[in-house]
Amino acid sequence: MGGVTAQLRHELRVLLFSPLTYIFQAGFLVALGVCTFLIADFYATDEASIRPMLIFLPWVALIMVPALAMRAWADEHNDGALELTLTLPLRLPAVVLGKFLAGYLVLLLTLAFTTPLVATAYYLGEPDPGVVVAGYAGAALLLGVYYAVSLFAASLVREQVGAFVIGVTLLFVLLLLGWDTFGRFLHGRLPAPAIAMLAAYSPKTWLDAVGRGLFDFASVAYFVLVIAAALAATALVVTARRRGAVSWAGAARGCAVALAMMTGLAVIIPAASRVPFAVDLTAEGEFTLDAATVALLGRLPQGVEATLYWSAGEASVPVSIKAHARRVKGLLQTLADKSGGRLTVRTVDPEPDTEDELQAIGDGVRRVPMSSGDQFYLGATFRHGPRVGNIPYFDIRRDRLTEYDIAVALNGLTKTRTPKIGVMSPLLPSTTALENREGLSFMAELRRAYDIAVIPYFKDALPEDLDLLILIDTTILRREMLYAIDQFLMAGGGLIVMMDPFVRFDPGSNVVTPQPSEEINDISDLVLAYGVRYRGGAVVGDAAAAAPVADERDVRLSFPYWMRLTGESLSTAHPVTAALNEVFFVEPGALVLEDGARALALVSTTDKSGTRPRTDFADTTPRALALDFKADGRRRVIAAAVRGPFQSAFKTPPENAAAAGHLGASVRDAALFVIADVDWLFDPFALQKIDVGGQLVVRPLNDNLAFLLNMVEYASGDPALISIRSRGRLRRPFTRVARLFTAAQEKYQEQEAELAGRIAGLEKRVRGLVREAGVEGVGDLPAAVREVVRQTQIELLPLRRGLRDIRRQIRQEVDRLGRTLTALNLLAWPGLVGLLWAVVFVRRRHKKGHADTAPGT
Repeated sequence: MGGVTAQLRHELRVLLFSPLTYIFQAGFLVALGVCTFLIADFYATDEASIRPMLIFLPWVALIMVPALAMRAWADEHNDGALELTLTLPLRLPAVVLGKFLAGYLVLLLTLAFTTPLVATAYYLGEPDPGVVVAGYAGAALLLGVYYAVSLFAASLVREQVGAFVIGVTLLFVLLLLGWDTFGRFLHGRLPAPAIAMLAAYSPKTWLDAVGRGLFDFASVAYFVLVIAAALAATALVVTARRRGAVSWAGAARGCAVALAMMTGLAVIIPAASRVPFAVDLTAEGEFTLDAATVALLGRLPQGVEATLYWSAGEASVPVSIKAHARRVKGLLQTLADKSGGRLTVRTVDPEPDTEDELQAIGDGVRRVPMSSGDQFYLGATFRHGPRVGNIPYFDIRRDRLTEYDIAVALNGLTKTRTPKIGVMSPLLPSTTALENREGLSFMAELRRAYDIAVIPYFKDALPEDLDLLILIDTTILRREMLYAIDQFLMAGGGLIVMMDPFVRFDPGSNVVTPQPSEEINDISDLVLAYGVRYRGGAVVGDAAAAAPVADERDVRLSFPYWMRLTGESLSTAHPVTAALNEVFFVEPGALVLEDGARALALVSTTDKSGTRPRTDFADTTPRALALDFKADGRRRVIAAAVRGPFQSAFKTPPENAAAAGHLGASVRDAALFVIADVDWLFDPFALQKIDVGGQLVVRPLNDNLAFLLNMVEYASGDPALISIRSRGRLRRPFTRVARLFTAAQEKYQEQEAELAGRIAGLEKRVRGLVREAGVEGVGDLPAAVREVVRQTQIELLPLRRGLRDIRRQIRQEVDRLGRTLTALNLLAWPGLVGLLWAVVFVRRRHKKGHADTAPGT
């Protein structure tokens, strides 16, 4: 160990006292900074993470790391430096390890100089600290592999240029193996298992895995073994040079050892993948089984079988999908290990035109087409006797919900019957219960776990055996149906009611809006009887939660009536909202909780909220609505929960009601949820969707879908899966940018409103002149009137120019921050190198001064 330390100190002195080291560091950081901030446009990603840097790091390091290592074993000028090193009384492995550690420390120091990016991410938003740490750890391990391989390349030749070229070539080959394009190129030329194994040799594959926040045994094993193989091969080559052997013989021996150790990875990596060791660094425990999942495994009956259909033999599948498939397979195996023998897992590769493919299709697993024209399968079925649950496709864009999707399928096997949910809405055709409809992806999610019945809203009775009833924009209902709903709640059924003052999804619904009264005439009257008053005459907005949208001219603005509600706006006192992070509401109304003892606000605005009459939204532009918004300092409730017992809203049954026994009060506790919005459920406000072979797969954009499913599970009496789905933040955007945009818009709001009002008045005046003259266009007007119109249009020009200038200033307020942060990072990264050089230079001068003034000198 002493030899390694001595060599390390010597090599560090050589590196730190050489100006070329600082030139290398500055060049490395400038190139990586330009890629991160200019090419990837970090500020435009709206993602508080270091992912853009990790994307470009392997490619920048491909050129820069061999440049650092190429001088390690150079002997082209016969300066004796290498001979002196090799004649020192040190073991060759100590010399190799010392050189590696010295260069690796320089690379780690260079990587550390990118930490201003982390500060920038924290300044702009709230990145996941565990993912940041994992990303840097993965980057450090990647640089270790790169430098070890580059040292091996440098040992093969005496010339620095040759060492650089060989190093770049070797690293490029390793990087190429993990590139999807290369995998597609090899498709049909090599067997699929061979292509998959080649991808496992690429450091990029493992950097992508570690960078997501999970350190597993296979990842660590790969990096350690490749570094060890490269250093062992380097030691053999340098030993041959030390003994004066023929360089090519030593090089061949070293290459043989490196190839032998790398070939061993073909056995080690699959074995390491089965080792149940992993460290989950994500803040939300994304890769750790939830306690509810473990509890569910304990409730499974004996003999549950999971079949994973995965096209492992399809070589053209992208590497990212293959990594996702490995995670799914590992998660299923983990579940089986923790189930106490209740769950077994088998994997099937449904190759084309085989019985396995027919079985996969029969089990509801869908073919997923690729741009190459090929297809693959990645789905699962879960069986216990005659009961079957399936997941048609494990969508990588839905990877954060993988555990939940599996838990839903397994939970279905524990039930003696599937809960039945009735959905009533004029917005839903009856066929929605069976097929996918545009904009209604949430219905596909409900069908995954429940028996769905779409009830025509003009009926006067409910189906039998309902566990839960969902009412969506049911403004007009028969009195008999209102009574049936009341009695359903009294009998203990769950009820979710959604009303909306202004429905974007179906503007025709805005003709009528419920108005609560003491007499039971519509659904708002029924809800009032249970303790919640609906205020649907006005639309609620919140300046503090305003969402960025594009207006009719495709100009960005902050729209307060579309609200992204987070943090304190979401109640932590109820399991339905306790773990949510963000919900998105679209021009909602407000609720007043008449019975504070039994009612609880689930979602509320901030005190920057205000209202506007619903009738203004039909013919007023979003920009005008935003500019006229005024906050009144009040908090308003958007969604609420009410717990029983309930008193019936009907003292006696209506005349034509079904002749069943009247319930004057609830016979058991039931759950009632009221939401003053409807649009929040529909695409694209809640979900991104993909249709896979007729099966709709969705990716949440926020927690709207989780909010709905949490209410459904709670109200239907099965809240076991709420914590699995609700944990974790789906997005980590640049919150500061959103706040800055809102502040900039507020700053210029009065000026913009004034100019917009004057422009609208002049344009109205022109339209009025055309209409009064009874002509089709301005060109058909009499000359005198045309002159008036021309003068009016001349007046419009400076106003429109002024309005454009104001909107440009709003954009510049936001863009200025991006330019400032980009410039600071591009200067700070190499600037830290200059600071290091100054510290080393001053320290060296200081030591030299002491040596010159010492006695006897």
